[in-house]
Amino acid sequence: MSERIRILFVDDEERILRSLALQFRREYEVLTESDPQRALQRLKTEQVHVLVSDQRMPGMTGAELLAAAQQIAPQTLRILLTGYSDLDAAVDALNNGGIFRYLTKPWDAQEMAFTLRQAGELALRQTPPVAPAAAAVVALPTAELNVLLLDDDPQTLAVVAEFCVAGGHRLLRASSVAHALQVLNQEPIDLLVSDLTLAGESTAPLLKTLARVHPRLLSLVVTPFQDTQALLKLINEAQIFRYLPKPIRKGLFDKGLQAAAAQALLLRNQPIERVVRLPTPPRDEREREKVGSLLGMLGRLRERLIA
Repeated sequence: MSERIRILFVDDEERILRSLALQFRREYEVLTESDPQRALQRLKTEQVHVLVSDQRMPGMTGAELLAAAQQIAPQTLRILLTGYSDLDAAVDALNNGGIFRYLTKPWDAQEMAFTLRQAGELALRQTPPVAPAAAAVVALPTAELNVLLLDDDPQTLAVVAEFCVAGGHRLLRASSVAHALQVLNQEPIDLLVSDLTLAGESTAPLLKTLARVHPRLLSLVVTPFQDTQALLKLINEAQIFRYLPKPIRKGLFDKGLQAAAAQALLLRNQPIERVVRLPTPPRDEREREKVGSLLGMLGRLRERLIA
């Protein structure tokens, strides 16, 4: 990398900040802050490529910090670091902070180094930042989007159908993973709304495959399944856009759909080479094989995107 990556670590424990600075200062320009408010002030005046925040801090959680950082510096890649398997924190960081990765403490040195390298490379390739005020202009998009629903829940269908009618979007449905593959090969899909199971089959491998082959596609997961480790895998391995629990809260669901639609329109107007997602490979060998198989089945989709 020709430009030196600037990484800001935020943690209320000075010992951890010293350890992180010592580990990464040779490769990056490392900044540290023990006070989340000071970290936000720095984001207003300094360029930061990657922000890494602890979750448990007095006065402000890491999820709250990342949500505020997204408004101040949306181009900064955000990573949550925590030693707690906290589902609510992970959901808040994803839905409100748009996190790039979720890492656990004590961190694995190689995993941390790999994650920071990916985040730095992506930060340099990102499109020019969009100010929050500009993003708000497209909060209610008028262009037609293609929405694919992988859920047979009547309540989910009703909310998504209402959203599509109100926004002039096109709703497509798939009854199984195999059917979804057919639709994805045949139709340009902008948004994917999916439960984690469809017709008795897990949709997670498909979500992880699409993160690799279709960077413009945004996935919203709507499910009653509350497994923290599964969610963390979806954040890191599928880079889902939103995670929404069932039973559905319509206001929260509508907000997630509107945010996804606004982002989809922004991505549609970017050159494909600048829209990059860097999911981590699945750790489970059987799931890696499944993702590899699905990549082969999405050949027509890949041809369409490359053309």
